Amino acid sequence: MSWSGLFYVGSYGSADEYTIHVCRLNQSSGGIEMLQRLDGAPNASFLALHPSGGMLYAVKELAEHNGTPGGALIALPVDPETGLLGTIGEDNPTFGAHPCYVSVAADGSAAFTANYSGGSIALHPLEANGVPAGGHKTSHYVHECKPGPVADRQEAPHAHCITPLPGTPFVYVADLGMDGVVIYRYKAEAFSLERIGECPLAPGSGPRHLVFHPKEPFAYVTNELASSVTVLRVDRKSGLLSVIQTVSTIPETYDGYNDSADIHISPDGRFLYSSNRGHDSIAVFAIEEETGCLTLVQFHTSGGVQPRNFGITPGGDFLLAANQKSGNIAVFRLHKESGRLTATGQSLQLSSPVNITFGR
Repeated sequence: MSWSGLFYVGSYGSADEYTIHVCRLNQSSGGIEMLQRLDGAPNASFLALHPSGGMLYAVKELAEHNGTPGGALIALPVDPETGLLGTIGEDNPTFGAHPCYVSVAADGSAAFTANYSGGSIALHPLEANGVPAGGHKTSHYVHECKPGPVADRQEAPHAHCITPLPGTPFVYVADLGMDGVVIYRYKAEAFSLERIGECPLAPGSGPRHLVFHPKEPFAYVTNELASSVTVLRVDRKSGLLSVIQTVSTIPETYDGYNDSADIHISPDGRFLYSSNRGHDSIAVFAIEEETGCLTLVQFHTSGGVQPRNFGITPGGDFLLAANQKSGNIAVFRLHKESGRLTATGQSLQLSSPVNITFGR
């Protein structure tokens, strides 16, 4: 079996439901084949792959697990020949409620989790084989803030994303409750995080996910509550961020409910994509190489209801939208010269898909 077109899907569901899936995309037709389904991982809402490709991580987005407050991080070994998954490892506490994001240091030495309801983050040291070293070695960092302007969503800090900047020691946390991005320095030798700064965003914006440009010193944050994307300049020496531009992710004429969700950049760095829940679309923007600024290209339906997450294939040929409420993954062809999306007509029905992670 080849790894070509392989991807993993995380879904909401109980412990006795299938919440982690292994699929393959046909890179000619865009059709999806289901290869494996696993239960035993309730609310596996976000996944990440170890840099070696040998371990897949998933969060259990729970208020408590095994009678202990907070969610958990789990690891699943990946078969090097097939990409299929082995037995789920033991729970590693995140020390905060509803972990909703996991990422891995570029050197594979640690995993990072963000606890949404807990308003905190955790650093999980990893063994050489990618297995978490254990809860007793996990470090935990709590955010604090005053209530924000969106009273029902910003009553407290809500860490929604944590991601390292490759080639640097810096780790960034988008906190929806704080209306800002918190900046940490990862000290690998001590397995610790040092808070070094914060980049405030517009009040009531609700930053959710953050992504870095693959070539240029820019970062992009999708603001859930404001339905917008903010462009940031990254100082790779200090780790600090500065705001360049903010653009809407929905049409000016749309006045219904919307929460922005996920954000990704095409592998060549020319286009940015952001998903809208409510408008149920993918917003497409061209990226200006020198300034990092965005220009609208297209709004395209997500092929379902509430696209919480989506993924772009490593070759940049397809975009897969995980529509949580309609329970399907819709496949779109991505046109590399224009950045535009067109529907392939291909779709996979899957209960509450909320994350897509591509294999090595």
